[in-house]
Amino acid sequence: MAVKPTGMRCSVIIATLDRAASLQVVVGCLRRQTRPPDEVIVSVSGDVADVTSALQGLTLPFPLQILPSAVKSSAQQRNAGAALATGEVLAFMDDDIEFAPDLLANVLSYFDKLSPARLGGLSARLAGEDRPAPGRLTRLYYAIQSGYIHADYGGRLFGFGLNCYPVFPVGAPELLASEWLPSTCLFLRADLFRTQLFPSFSGYSYAEDVHLTARIGRTAPLFFTTKCLVVHHSLPSEFKRDPADLIAGKLHNMRVVARDVLGRRGWALWWRGLLHRVFMSVVTLRSATEKSAQLRGIWRADP
Repeated sequence: MAVKPTGMRCSVIIATLDRAASLQVVVGCLRRQTRPPDEVIVSVSGDVADVTSALQGLTLPFPLQILPSAVKSSAQQRNAGAALATGEVLAFMDDDIEFAPDLLANVLSYFDKLSPARLGGLSARLAGEDRPAPGRLTRLYYAIQSGYIHADYGGRLFGFGLNCYPVFPVGAPELLASEWLPSTCLFLRADLFRTQLFPSFSGYSYAEDVHLTARIGRTAPLFFTTKCLVVHHSLPSEFKRDPADLIAGKLHNMRVVARDVLGRRGWALWWRGLLHRVFMSVVTLRSATEKSAQLRGIWRADP
């Protein structure tokens, strides 16, 4: 017999493109939750029949809706799925993650306990991907971009749309404050989400989560959960095949974040964008394996 969820209603929204097998894994993780979601909405671009075939016939403790999408855009697909959601908490999940059976129970307990004034959104911690503290030269670069000095810039959004994951210290609190959150496994209060929405980025939609959550963070606190973990497999996609296109698209969206969210304009935006392309070029020349393609992408970006 399915367990009836208690507490705030939670709707899970998954945007997917031609990843039926990995999507099946995510739905399997949701199926095994000790506190299952109240509904799951899968916004599908690409082969809808393949996704339908992979998920049909599963015995699930929640209703599942497959929503075809005419556009290939994780941002726009998430907005479309969220428009149909009925939950008080919206959980946006990538289609290539795995997590333990107690994830939803643990994350939703924070929403049940804390008021909107104390909690607007949470993101799960990525298992095995903790960020090391930046070195001296990187911190100097961040100081130039941001205009201030910080120990590690963890959870900060600054400069030309640069965003840094936290450096999780030993003994970190359960909730670690941040200026932005990733959408890999993102939980937001539905009423706050509906005042903002994901930006209408296309394709890979890099930094659509930064654009959205930084705006939400102006009115309600955002946190990473240090004890709630997900494994992110970061699978290939059609948007990652061309390194030049991928990097150019990322830089374009970073510029939009810097302009729309951080309010950079004119000279303040231009020199930060130029400096970041120079910085990326140096890093590419020192370490990248596909130097020529990546350099083409760096210098193809918006001026």
